[in-house]
Amino acid sequence: MHPTALILFTILAQASPSVGESQEKAQAKSLLGQGTKLYEQDDFAGALEKFQAAYAVFSSPKLMFNIGEANRKLHRPVEALEAFERFLAGVADAPPEKVADVRTAMAQLRKQLGQIRIDCTTSGTEVSVDGRRVGLTPLPDLVWAVPGHHQVAAKHAGVAPAIEEVDVKAGSVSDVTMRLAATVAAAPVLAPAAPSALDLRANQASSGGDEGWWLGRKWAWVAGGATVLLAVGAITAGLSLQSKFDSLHNSCGSASQSTVACSRSDIDSVTTLKNTTNIFWGFAGAAAVTTGVLFFVEGRPVAVAPLAGQATGFLASVRY
Repeated sequence: MHPTALILFTILAQASPSVGESQEKAQAKSLLGQGTKLYEQDDFAGALEKFQAAYAVFSSPKLMFNIGEANRKLHRPVEALEAFERFLAGVADAPPEKVADVRTAMAQLRKQLGQIRIDCTTSGTEVSVDGRRVGLTPLPDLVWAVPGHHQVAAKHAGVAPAIEEVDVKAGSVSDVTMRLAATVAAAPVLAPAAPSALDLRANQASSGGDEGWWLGRKWAWVAGGATVLLAVGAITAGLSLQSKFDSLHNSCGSASQSTVACSRSDIDSVTTLKNTTNIFWGFAGAAAVTTGVLFFVEGRPVAVAPLAGQATGFLASVRY
């Protein structure tokens, strides 16, 4: 079947526009001639582009024949079938032999395709198949599709869009139902009212965060109490050490002042008290440092952001 014989005969029979012929029709003829040359050179994609441009300038249904033939050569059966259908519906004076050729081509195309029956619960919904718009619901006809997996989308103003998947087989009809759910309008966001002084005091009394330096720091106060107890223990041990040392000093004195030497057990007891005092002061100092750290950190949000690698802890920064 020669792709452009009918169109060239009916539209391009005259080499130049006749008197009164529109400029759009003349431009369409020029584009059609360019597309014909490209088609004869087997540049079907370029020919299709020219044919579609011609139709955009001058919307003659006769151009659908050329568009259908170019799509058929490009192995786009759905587009070719749709173009041929529009050609037959819009060209009533087509020669019988050309009509027969087109119907034969359409029959061959239908054997390669399947159909989708699309039902929708909302009328006036825009439906598309694989991103290609096919019309508004209720769709009057089944939708032709190549065999395989397809995505059907439906959208309508005021409702959430719906997407369904469907598998199509050649020579069969696949059913899909699009159910649209009403979109719940979002409640307006109101600016919060400024809290009163009474509200602030109530929040500070009930929350465990940063509202008030004495609130929300349980472990800091535990560490502070431990610091005080350890300091008291250190002071008590120190006083005992001083008392024991003074007692030994008065009873046995130094080697230069008295011939009576202190016993080893007495000396060991003083040494033990000294070590105990130092241990208490050491723990008290550590508890004091812990108290300071907890007082600063406790009750504040902690953010740990990795600086290197995917796992926190390899190299990370910690912010309060």
